[in-house]
Amino acid sequence: MPEFVALIWEPRSARDPQRPDFLEYMNGYNAFGEIAGPSIRGGAALLTDDTATTIHVEGGQHGEVVMHDGPYAETKESLGGFYVLEADDIDGAIALARHIPAAWRDGGRVEVRPTMSM
Repeated sequence: MPEFVALIWEPRSARDPQRPDFLEYMNGYNAFGEIAGPSIRGGAALLTDDTATTIHVEGGQHGEVVMHDGPYAETKESLGGFYVLEADDIDGAIALARHIPAAWRDGGRVEVRPTMSM
């Protein structure tokens, strides 16, 4: 069965434990796990984007590695995590991903992409 990645883009404030609705937000992820359980093949929450290091290799594969602190793109949202979902097709993956809290809360988004089969 095909696999899809659901990339969770959310405002940086969404996972702030000091938010009054933080527990409710996290409970939404638990509810998603119950809805999509057998279709979830993997995934992880990511640490905040200030822990990211972006690299670029100048001059080809064996060239100089140039590193930058932080994420590649300057955006209002940060990549908060991902799920690997198994579904019959993109429509099935979207039907699952719509239940991920970032898809419907606080201006977040969920990007759904098919994985490449080798």
